[in-house]
Order: sequence, then structure tokens, then C-alpha cells
Amino acid sequence: MSIELQVFVYGTLKPGGRYWPQFCEGKVARHQPAKIQGELYDLHVGYPGLRLRGQNWVHGCLLELKDPVHLDGLDYLEGYVPNRPESENEYNRVRVACYDENGQPLGDVWAYEMTTAAFAKHHPSRIEDGNWPVDL
Repeated sequence: MSIELQVFVYGTLKPGGRYWPQFCEGKVARHQPAKIQGELYDLHVGYPGLRLRGQNWVHGCLLELKDPVHLDGLDYLEGYVPNRPESENEYNRVRVACYDENGQPLGDVWAYEMTTAAFAKHHPSRIEDGNWPVDL
């Protein structure tokens, strides 16, 4: 499994989520439930924001993409442009430690953290259980 093609998703990209069909379906070799440490926020705009701080768990799904080109699609959706100043992105793609549901390490994977500038534009509410509901 290529570490460079592993992405932790926690919102609308989870299986069954609004953007799964367009950005993930047929592009994911495998997926599994997973978690990372951080805080998840409801931005009240139809998708969540992640902040990598604190000791809480954010629950989501670890995706293994079939091809590096599929990462470009996720970057586009998340408003992330590599080599652009971080403050100009909505989210930044960063490496995070990822764990399975039992707390066993799965290694460092990509995740999208909302930038401070983008976060400040919203009136977020923290999602205490760290789990964004997927509307099936």
C-alpha cells in the first residue's frame, strides 16, 4: 500500500457522503474506518472543518487511492493548491498519524486541515463526538 496515496477523510468524502460518488467512487482501491487526533467543527455550510489540535478523536475513513491523479481531484475540492501560500488555501493537505478504530497505528497519511484564515470566516460549532454524519 502506497503511503502517498492514503488519505483520511472525515466529512462529505466518506463513503455515502455527498462528494463520494464524484471524487472517490471507482478511484479508491480500499477503505476502512479510522481516526485521527484533532477537533471537528460544523461550519454550518454543509461540510465540516478539521483543526489538528487537542487530544480528541476525529472519526472518519482511511482511503487508499488507485492513482496519484485522484489526489488532484481531492485537492481541488478542498481548495488546496500546493506551493500556494497556506493562507490562500481553504484547507491544507498535511501528514497526520492515523489509527484504526481500536487505536492501532496505521501510519502517517494525508488529511485536509482547514486553514486559520478560512476557519475565521465561519461561525463553527465543535462536534463533540468527532463524527460528521453521512446522509445515506
